[in-house]
Amino acid sequence: MHSLTKFTAILALATIPLTSIAAERGSLDEAKALVQKAKAYLKANGPEKSYAAFSDPKGSFVDRDLYIYVYDKELKNLAHGGNQKLIGKNLSDMRDADGNYFNQGLLKAAMSGGGTYTFKFLNPSTQQIEKKTGYAEMVGDVMVGSGAYAGN
Repeated sequence: MHSLTKFTAILALATIPLTSIAAERGSLDEAKALVQKAKAYLKANGPEKSYAAFSDPKGSFVDRDLYIYVYDKELKNLAHGGNQKLIGKNLSDMRDADGNYFNQGLLKAAMSGGGTYTFKFLNPSTQQIEKKTGYAEMVGDVMVGSGAYAGN
């Protein structure tokens, strides 16, 4: 019985890091909810105020490893909560680690009524290239998206 208690305690301790890592990551459902929140904010506040809010790394549109990004139809980045250095750049030719034009895939999903696209991207929280499923929808002429990282 004593060894069973030790085993149970070790097993419980071994699961703590996995639980805390999972809690640090946002889910795809949470990313979709963040997109809905951003769409409502954009419609209520207009582009200028919204893009500043979306791009604020300490603002209400950044949650753990979830953040909002906005692109026009030519894939010029208008707002980015994960990397402000991308704002103002045309990222239509940006490829992931596997050579996929992921912004083009996201735009296609958004323009077809909203949807997902999976690619590999730098997670600003871990500084690692990770699998990410992006979710995007159109608001007028701009794509509003977010996505959840799956880890390595």
